[in-house]
Amino acid sequence: MDLLQQLVPWLDGLLNDLASNLWLSTLFIFGISLGECAFLIGLLVPSTPILLLAGSLMAVGKLPFWPIYLAAVAGAVVGDTLSYWFGRLLEYRIKEIWPFRNYLKQIEAGERFFARHGGKSIFIGRFIPGVKAVVPGIAGMLGMAWPRFIVINVISAFAWAAAHLVPAMLLSNWLESIGLSIEDVIVWGTLGLCVLYALFHFRRQILLFFAPFLGSFGKSLENRLRKADVPR
Repeated sequence: MDLLQQLVPWLDGLLNDLASNLWLSTLFIFGISLGECAFLIGLLVPSTPILLLAGSLMAVGKLPFWPIYLAAVAGAVVGDTLSYWFGRLLEYRIKEIWPFRNYLKQIEAGERFFARHGGKSIFIGRFIPGVKAVVPGIAGMLGMAWPRFIVINVISAFAWAAAHLVPAMLLSNWLESIGLSIEDVIVWGTLGLCVLYALFHFRRQILLFFAPFLGSFGKSLENRLRKADVPR
C-alpha cells in the first residue's frame, strides 16, 4: 500500500515532465504498452497507473488524445505479436530456458486459461493482471493460427487502450470537483483489481471453503466442484 502511494505521485511527476515533449511522451506510452505485453516481463510493468494518469493529463489538455491513444494501441499490438512469435519459435522449449523456467506456474496457468477460452483468451486475458503477459506467448507455443491471432490482437488492443484512457479522461474533472484526485482512484482501484483477481484466480478454493456453511446448496456446489476435478 505504501509502495503504491509512493509510486503513483512519482509516475504523475514523470508524465507531467514528459508532457512538454510530444515525441517523448508518445514513445514512453508506446514502450510501456509494449513492455506490459512482453512475455512474463510484463508482470513487472505498471502500465495501468501510467495509462490512467496519461488519461487524466489528456483531460486537462496537457497531452493530446490521438497520438497517445494510438501509441498505446501500437505498443500493445507489437508487444503481443513479439510474445506470440517468441512462443511460436521456441514452443515447449520455453519451459527449459532461463529465466522462463523459473515461472513454470505462470506458464502452466496460461496454458489452462488458453485451453479453457481458446482464441477469446487473447482478448479476455489482456484485461486480467497476471494473465496478459503470458497468454500471447502461450497462443504461439500451442500453434494458434497467425491470421486469427493478429485480428483478435488488434481489436483487443484498441479496446484495452480505450478502457484505460477514456474513463480516466471522463473521471478526472468530476473527481476534482468533489475533492478527489485521479491518484486516489488509482491507488484504491489497483487494490480493488488485485482483490478481484485473487477472487477470480482462487474462486474454486473460496467456494469450497464456504460450501459447508451453505447447507444443502453448499453440498450440491461442493459435489459439482469435486466432480469437475475428476479426469474424464
